[in-house]
Amino acid sequence: MYKIKPIQVGALVLALFMTQSVFAAPRVVVSLPAIHSLVANIMHGVGEPVLLYDHESNTADTLDPFQKSELLIADLVIWIGAGLETSLSDMLDHTPPLESRSMTLSRTIPLLLKKNFDGIADSRQISRDLKFWSDPKLAIMAVRQITPKLVRIDPDNTERYLDNEIMLLKRIKSMTHEIASSFSSLEPIPVIVAAQFDQYFNNRFIPNLKNGSTHDGELLKVAGVQTNPCPNLIDQEQLTDHGPDQYFETMRLKTKRIQSCAAKFSRKKVANTISKKDKSG
Repeated sequence: MYKIKPIQVGALVLALFMTQSVFAAPRVVVSLPAIHSLVANIMHGVGEPVLLYDHESNTADTLDPFQKSELLIADLVIWIGAGLETSLSDMLDHTPPLESRSMTLSRTIPLLLKKNFDGIADSRQISRDLKFWSDPKLAIMAVRQITPKLVRIDPDNTERYLDNEIMLLKRIKSMTHEIASSFSSLEPIPVIVAAQFDQYFNNRFIPNLKNGSTHDGELLKVAGVQTNPCPNLIDQEQLTDHGPDQYFETMRLKTKRIQSCAAKFSRKKVANTISKKDKSG
């Protein structure tokens, strides 16, 4: 009987390992949940991207050993920019090979100025609002930039990425129509309410805002200090179930919160008007 020598076994194992490596999914790390959700859709059926930060509020925290190791072995790192993910920015600055494998979306996406920014706009990372993904059209722009990057590092799965991109873009457009329709049937959203929420979302879905009166402003003042009309709605945490559906669930949640806030504000306004009439009577 023919016997396989140990050296031949080792060669077979090595060959098998190399074959699996050739077809293995690329290691992709994505910084924030919303973008991670979009990338997860593009990579569906190929592999799962790694989420670096569970929440936007963690982007200044020191990276732990697990996060650093995931970054060091990544084939591609997709992030927004130094103005948002500061701890990741520090690591990229000190790791040139890693920086060459990173994709900085804020460099190529049109961005709005930060609210109340009155300085010299010499740096997009300082002067711009980097949270562009709440505008679905800008999210689509990001998807169309991410897909070619994945194809470049993983050409064997080109067809899968392109098919997934088509499906994802259809899903985003359908969601956009759904949200726009839900606002078209409502009374105009007061400016005072909209100002507390995401300006990218407002610009896309609430173009016709209702100007507030002096009475509206009075409703938001406590001891002379301007307050949020719906702090319990605005300050709620983001969804923690990260994955392909997270972006869409978050966008629908934004819709629900701003509509709930507008309704709550209107009730306060009516109650305030009745109270003033009672006092004057």
